[in-house]
Amino acid sequence: MINLDRVIEDTQQLIRIDSQNPGIQESGATEWVGNRLSDMGLAPKLQIVESGRENVIAEIPGDPSVPRLVLLAHLDTVPIGGGWTEDPLGGEIKGGFIFGRGACDMKGGVAISLGLMEALQTRKAGIAGDVVFVGTVDEEAPDMLGAQKLVAEGLIRPDDQVLAMEPTGTKLRIAQMGLRWLRVNVTGRMAHAGRAHLGIDSAHVMARIVDRLKTEVAQLEHEDEILGRPRFTCGTFHSGVATNVVPPSAEAYFDMRIVPPMHIEDVIPMVSSVADSVISEFPGAKFEVNPLGAPRPPVRASDESKIVTALRASYESQTGKQMPFGGDDGHEAYTDSSMVAALTGSKSCTVFGPGSTDRAHTADEFVPIADLELVSKVIWQMADNW
Repeated sequence: MINLDRVIEDTQQLIRIDSQNPGIQESGATEWVGNRLSDMGLAPKLQIVESGRENVIAEIPGDPSVPRLVLLAHLDTVPIGGGWTEDPLGGEIKGGFIFGRGACDMKGGVAISLGLMEALQTRKAGIAGDVVFVGTVDEEAPDMLGAQKLVAEGLIRPDDQVLAMEPTGTKLRIAQMGLRWLRVNVTGRMAHAGRAHLGIDSAHVMARIVDRLKTEVAQLEHEDEILGRPRFTCGTFHSGVATNVVPPSAEAYFDMRIVPPMHIEDVIPMVSSVADSVISEFPGAKFEVNPLGAPRPPVRASDESKIVTALRASYESQTGKQMPFGGDDGHEAYTDSSMVAALTGSKSCTVFGPGSTDRAHTADEFVPIADLELVSKVIWQMADNW
């Protein structure tokens, strides 16, 4: 069995290691996890992703005729940000919750993954199929470099059963929306605000592009039974040099979420078409649309995949209920598991873990200890029956 007390302690210890990305990044967490795996009697290896950043990998061998269980556990967090009333690096327990940056996204999931490795290593018998732990870097960044490196160097096999214990509210996340980030630049013409008719207001042009794109996305007919409808957000918008100057340039960052049957390759042409129609109304203005980070197409695990059937059977055995999926802890957040599925075409990559997506990336982030306990029980029984 997975030792819940150790999972709680490991979650606290991991929260106390600053691994913000961008920021200090993962080296401290990587070292701690490597030492933890070594203390179990395993022999962790480091995979260089880029200078100073490594994935940490450990394996417990089993029956080679059985598909491997691969646990993906990212070690970075988003920046701490403001608005906290709890210590973001404290890992304190209050009212049955562990607080801190990364508590649910996903240091609680990392701790459960380590707990499973320790439980299997202690038993040292009856392991059906290799069990592989991978602590990845850069999951919270546009390129998800850690997952990409795993695939590029062939460390993920075609029949691997891949699980990321990211926050899902203890529901099964069987599908993921597609995601494309874009940087859009508009060039206008500077002029004195008192002679504004001589300039081209780039802020006005960009605002028109955002508004028209919002309307176009809202009118798309595509709706997936699990993922819902496409979504568009203008995350940032910067323009202008002074209050009394017509802004000569504007820059915005767009977040586009898509669902089948849309293709990730459709996003840039769609945005460019909208921008082109707006620009035609402002003679002399120009625009550019550039991708930011890796393309992330929609992905879905198969209901018949070993990882999905095993999770569902274990959850039902532990709770007496069918495993829920989707809902308000749904399928918006792209994970390492999703990136592996996108890069390999695998239908055996899924997500199930403690904590709610609603708490991820927020001030006073927390993970419920009850979730750590339930997920630990489900994961242990799944591995035990593998």
